Amino acid sequence: MSTPVEEIARQHEEARSLLVSMVCAKPSSHSEIPLTMKTRPTVDIFMPSKEKENQEEKKMLDKGNTSDDDVTNVDPAQDGNEAQSYPDIITWTSRGQIDVTKLQELVREGYRISEHTPPPSIKTSPDSRPKSTATPKPTTATTSSKNSNTDNKQKTSSKHLATKKNTPNQIKSTTNLWDPINASIHNVNIVRPSHDAWGIGKIVLIFADDFLQKHFEMPWWHLRSDIRDAVQPVLDVLQVTPDRVIRLLLASLPPGQTIPLHHDSGAWVHQTHRVHVPIIAEHPNEIMFRVGKTDEQLERIDCTPGHLFEMNNQCRHAVSNCSSDYRVHLILDYQDEPVKNRILLNPGERLLQTRRSVDRLVDQGSRPTPSFLILGAQKAGTTSLYEYMMQHPLIVRPKRRETHCLDWRWKEELEPNKTFTTKQLRQHCFLFYEEEALRLRPSCCTGDSTPSYLLDSRRVIPRLKQVFDWRVQFLVMTRDPIQRAESHYAMVTSPHGTPAQIKTRGKEWRSKSFEEVVKQELRDMKACGLVPYWDIDTGNFDKVVFDSFINTDAEDSAWNLYLENHVPLNTGSYGLLARGLYALNLLPWLAAFDKDQFLVLELESDLASDRVHDTMQRVFDHVGVISSGFELTDASPQNTREYQPKMNAELLQYMERFFAPQNERFQKLLQTMK
Repeated sequence: MSTPVEEIARQHEEARSLLVSMVCAKPSSHSEIPLTMKTRPTVDIFMPSKEKENQEEKKMLDKGNTSDDDVTNVDPAQDGNEAQSYPDIITWTSRGQIDVTKLQELVREGYRISEHTPPPSIKTSPDSRPKSTATPKPTTATTSSKNSNTDNKQKTSSKHLATKKNTPNQIKSTTNLWDPINASIHNVNIVRPSHDAWGIGKIVLIFADDFLQKHFEMPWWHLRSDIRDAVQPVLDVLQVTPDRVIRLLLASLPPGQTIPLHHDSGAWVHQTHRVHVPIIAEHPNEIMFRVGKTDEQLERIDCTPGHLFEMNNQCRHAVSNCSSDYRVHLILDYQDEPVKNRILLNPGERLLQTRRSVDRLVDQGSRPTPSFLILGAQKAGTTSLYEYMMQHPLIVRPKRRETHCLDWRWKEELEPNKTFTTKQLRQHCFLFYEEEALRLRPSCCTGDSTPSYLLDSRRVIPRLKQVFDWRVQFLVMTRDPIQRAESHYAMVTSPHGTPAQIKTRGKEWRSKSFEEVVKQELRDMKACGLVPYWDIDTGNFDKVVFDSFINTDAEDSAWNLYLENHVPLNTGSYGLLARGLYALNLLPWLAAFDKDQFLVLELESDLASDRVHDTMQRVFDHVGVISSGFELTDASPQNTREYQPKMNAELLQYMERFFAPQNERFQKLLQTMK
């Protein structure tokens, strides 16, 4: 979501009007800004609660007209007095003055970007988030868990990306480091979505993804001593060694352009120091660089070439080039500890980006699609788990949440009179995912949540092994089986929903009471030989028979017969009790896959409000995306409904007796999985 063009224009005019009256703040004597002052956006701390609420309400009304960087996360629990107990946060500090002559000589050629490449019109704002397809919420080379207007451009086949090359005779000057064609041949061209949209030129020397998992050195950095020598004075003043630098680039801001007020976001912000060094500014008094705790507390920073300053980019900041010439800054991010395993890129390599990740083209296909599946159980919190997962910027939504591509949308189910090859079946399943874009971006991943899969193991497991013949990580949600059954019955018999939803739920239970459905399913189980230890009429449980029957071939045969006869594909009105027999549901899956592929969670405990954040760290670790530095923005329960319990005390006790030994069995099974 981008800051409206009108708002950018307003901020630019405001900056112009302040050029004379707003003098540069006196350089502070501080040295490095402690990272402890960058744990939260300062606007959340220092803006009064009422003002926050008004701002949030305005943004809700604007519906998508704000950029990610503009979003203020309002915490209703904060009362505006928090700033009184918070440390005195430093917004910026002057780190010294250096001679930038060598850098000026290196980058002066071509820094007026419009002389060789007309700047595109402004369409996005900093860190704008394009739609799905390249990342989980990608953005341009960016993907957004939800959307991207640049993603469509990214849906380029790997063959095209691998063969499209620029030739040296297209380069007007090999000494013009701003020329993207020159960079794509002799360096590595980096896409910076919002900056590119604003016509900002760039020379990238060191770069890292937002989670600081991959650190890249560009060829111009590790192959050109003249560039390293020109940057060395900056490192000397900062007393920073090159192996601590995670991003290093030069940016050329066009005249008449404003980067609007924002604070930076991402895991990297809390772990790094952001440094600016003006390199070329013919009229530094016409550059308005402002930073402050809130939009009303901004200070102006002197942008005279060579003034090295560190900025707290958790503060609000903006820059306006009000001069008639381009302005060049060196921008450097460094961390407290040396970088491990820095990747040295080769000239001409291709990097593929999302909003939060960076991948090499040579690594395409190293993470298959899908890489995880939420198997079930239905009405046990699978929607909440799925929606929480989709908030992670490295997880991309499939094209639909419940793909069902392995049960009733299986191609052979749709066209029963035809036979298909494995390749055709796989390509059919890929239709439900952003497979092509994700193949190019292995830092990102995707998966499905189809809660009917857990019970329907007879059909799903062999199909899954056929088309997704790689290591898939599985997640299983459980819930008190009686409450799960009540919720299931309430959903299926509800008159509310879209026509498609009501049709999918089936009508088999609508004329039956909850107790009638329970007793009918028990009779079906009895007929299949599945519950020889249970007396349907009296509700008596025979422990001796139970202990001698479970985990035997006889039970396996009875379970398979039940699945074959009573798990249909044309209705959701089945399995009221069977879906809550979690041990029986899991055993076929554990027999087919390694137990460490499974993460089993309980709705009541693991997704409780005080534990959900810790649980999601486990989930992200399980599916293979970085968990540190990311927290949920919305941990509220999803897809909940109000319903009246349909059982009396007698029926409740009846079901408690039925499920008690099954629950105990399930807990013992979980112990064997640890």
